[in-house]
Amino acid sequence: MKHHYIPQFYLRPWLGPDHRLEEFGRVPPSNQIRSRRRGTNSTGYEEDLYIIPDTTAETQHNVEKIFMGVVDASAAKARDQLLTGVMPTGELRVAWARFLLSLMMRTPDQIAEFKRRISDYWFNPDTELLARYEEAKQKGWPATLEEYLKGSDKKVPERIAVMLATDMMQRENLLRLLMGAIWRVLDTRNKIRPFMTSDRPLVMTNGLMRDDGHFGLPIGPHHLFVGFMKQSFADDFCSKPAGRLVRLTNEAAIGQARKNVYALDATYIADVRKFMSKRDIMQLLPTEAK
Repeated sequence: MKHHYIPQFYLRPWLGPDHRLEEFGRVPPSNQIRSRRRGTNSTGYEEDLYIIPDTTAETQHNVEKIFMGVVDASAAKARDQLLTGVMPTGELRVAWARFLLSLMMRTPDQIAEFKRRISDYWFNPDTELLARYEEAKQKGWPATLEEYLKGSDKKVPERIAVMLATDMMQRENLLRLLMGAIWRVLDTRNKIRPFMTSDRPLVMTNGLMRDDGHFGLPIGPHHLFVGFMKQSFADDFCSKPAGRLVRLTNEAAIGQARKNVYALDATYIADVRKFMSKRDIMQLLPTEAK
């Protein structure tokens, strides 16, 4: 099954009269960046990305069909309000914040990293976990935790990782932080240059609790959603020339892209070739100690 880490609803505002958008990406063997017209169902996905291994055919895609389905369906309603200048409240505000968190965690590289870390922790337990096993061990159990884990289902860590990833996408403290921000939508329909987006579209400062802490997401070719931590910085940010904000947002979205950039058309392919993948990505998973 196609598991869309960039939801189709999110990309639809960039569709043209042909019901396609411009997709930029590297083409092997030269890896030169080129573009082509694509439908939303044909991009932003990886097959079986969130599959739950060793479960029934009816349940193995539940994360994509049920969890992500709910995340995206409710976020689509919130996004539609934002496009009309209405700030979501209540459950839709929660839904939009949850969607923003999901964009940071649901990508192929983050899911793979989550699986790697859980597997490493599972099969290489630290001294604390070993001691806890000794305390809990009952008659008939393997002598050591290592023996127990060696005899366990090798797919258990992968199943745990997929389910914990969904928990990360709805952590209450992070949701409250995003929901409590000052939300704005910038409308740039009077500007020639449109917003572009990518497979890593959420832009965020390195630390949200700074005076200039903010996060942003292009939600259409002429609309930018931004959340601010401080009112003074929100006012200063929104007073800047719209053309400059479009340019800087596009450079950030393109710079964070790892596989694809999206736009209305191929006009700014030179920008994609200049900036693509040149920027670090903000991640929910903390950096491991060396």
